Amino acid sequence: MEFVAHPRDLPLEITLIEDQPFPSICENRDGFVGITYLSVNPFNDGCSVEITLEEIDPNFCVSGRIAWCNKESEGYLIAIEFPTKEECYCVRMIEQLSQIEHYRRQAKSQGRRLNYNEAAAEWIQKFAASFPAFTA
Repeated sequence: MEFVAHPRDLPLEITLIEDQPFPSICENRDGFVGITYLSVNPFNDGCSVEITLEEIDPNFCVSGRIAWCNKESEGYLIAIEFPTKEECYCVRMIEQLSQIEHYRRQAKSQGRRLNYNEAAAEWIQKFAASFPAFTA
């Protein structure tokens, strides 16, 4: 099971879902299963959450489950896992877009102006091979 650290400069909206049971999943999954995120709020392990990411895709909305929550000096580092291969695939694609936007912003702060396509080409060349694979 691999989790990708979501960039801090692209805030996620995480909402607790009280009445949605989380589907049972195989514990021995390989490859990409979710994301980690530094939250200002703690979450209980096992609770269901809804995630949106307005800055990358206003229509993106997916449900996940808190795999773990650890207190850090700057907040709470949470791991969110996704139950189905379709949700994992969707979140993995959104995370790649998030990583590319984060890369573009870092380049800008270093005085390099890249459009999104230029940033994507550089990010793919430098980091795509090490991004956790999706295994169905």
